[in-house]
Amino acid sequence: MHIQIIENKILDYIKGNDLINIGDEIVVAVSGGADSMMLLDYLYRNKNFLYISIRIAHVNHKMRVDAEKDMEFVKNYAKEREIICDVLECDIEALATKTKMSSEAAGRKVRYEFFESLPHTKIATAHTANDQAETVLMRFLRGSDVKGLSGINAKRENIIRPILCITREEVEFYCNHHGIEYKTDHTNFLEIYTRNKIRLSLIPYITKNINANIMHTLIEHSKLYREEEEFLSAYTKKIYDSIILKSEDSYEINIEKFKVEMPYIQKKLLAQVIFNLKGFSYNITTAHLNFAISLVNKQSGKSINLPEGVKILRTQYSLVVYLENDRGKQSVIDLHLGKNVFEKYIITLTLVNKFSKKSTNNYTKYIDYDRIKSGLKVRGKQNGDRIGNKKLKKIFVDEKIPIHMRNHIPIIVDGNEVVCVYNRLNTAYYITDETTQILEIKIILGGLHV
Repeated sequence: MHIQIIENKILDYIKGNDLINIGDEIVVAVSGGADSMMLLDYLYRNKNFLYISIRIAHVNHKMRVDAEKDMEFVKNYAKEREIICDVLECDIEALATKTKMSSEAAGRKVRYEFFESLPHTKIATAHTANDQAETVLMRFLRGSDVKGLSGINAKRENIIRPILCITREEVEFYCNHHGIEYKTDHTNFLEIYTRNKIRLSLIPYITKNINANIMHTLIEHSKLYREEEEFLSAYTKKIYDSIILKSEDSYEINIEKFKVEMPYIQKKLLAQVIFNLKGFSYNITTAHLNFAISLVNKQSGKSINLPEGVKILRTQYSLVVYLENDRGKQSVIDLHLGKNVFEKYIITLTLVNKFSKKSTNNYTKYIDYDRIKSGLKVRGKQNGDRIGNKKLKKIFVDEKIPIHMRNHIPIIVDGNEVVCVYNRLNTAYYITDETTQILEIKIILGGLHV
């Protein structure tokens, strides 16, 4: 092993994956361990050559007895070299309990939110080839798909992993050669996490008894899976717009075009829709996607619920993906003369002297103002709602209003009595020859009539 070979390998990896550009301001995530200290040292030594500036970001998770010592160690290293060092102290265990997340998930969320809050163009993390191999094996055991088996990417948006190309053994050799001090986290040697069990027991067992080059095999396979994923993602992106239509707050998947695609592409399309809807899809498994796709062969009106409030409805010609949201049911807003806001709607109430029946449409209604008993309110649909003898559910069916939109249509009520909804008006509020005050009710969605 030679230090120049290791450093050249890192430089080639940075250039080959376009990780660093001239003028980059890089936040280096530093725990104090060997991997992060090695990464920090490499970037510090080469900052002039790479034409970059660096700053350190350290998070004290308060989960270990040595956490305070690690924090002081990193701060002292930064001070000696005049590197800006930002530190966040956070009780991760308490946060995990409060947010009902695992400690790992809570820690990850806090770290990256902190890193993103700092001035930067890039965030550098110290993932190594060993982390890559462990990740691939862990995801395989959990039943991940091709995307998951492609492992850790060299870069993701503004996050870069410059030393993903070298092993932990090479990291330690680099540190010993340059005399770099680092702290050792004793929890890395406890089999309390799945990753630790894979690192400490499973990979050594496979190396000794099955495949002496398992680390290399896993890393090479991650590259193959990544190439496959890149092809599949490109194909999915190419056909996405021809199969999926986005509406105001939902996505409609054309069933006939969807059925033509292979099952794996169907899952990728659906996963992308869920990601676009939620901003993430990490709680959606292959089993969930298969379950959702089975709706294609079900009758219209069938639906399923997925994690994170995602709901999928089978209509005659499409699968409608939307967030099941009871805001419309729960919120009740008092209406007053003038402009009122209800969710995405603008509702205006105006007293007028006269109106023409020709001006009445689905979006504008006129009622006898003096017939209002309790005061007008607006809310979402509730069970038992009706106008006269007709239930709103029946009205929505007659008007062919999609199921996923029904909870979001504004219902104008007077106490418990529905005054108007969509194109229906309660006869009890009709204008007659005896009407002295006419109230105009106009409903607008996003600046457009609904």
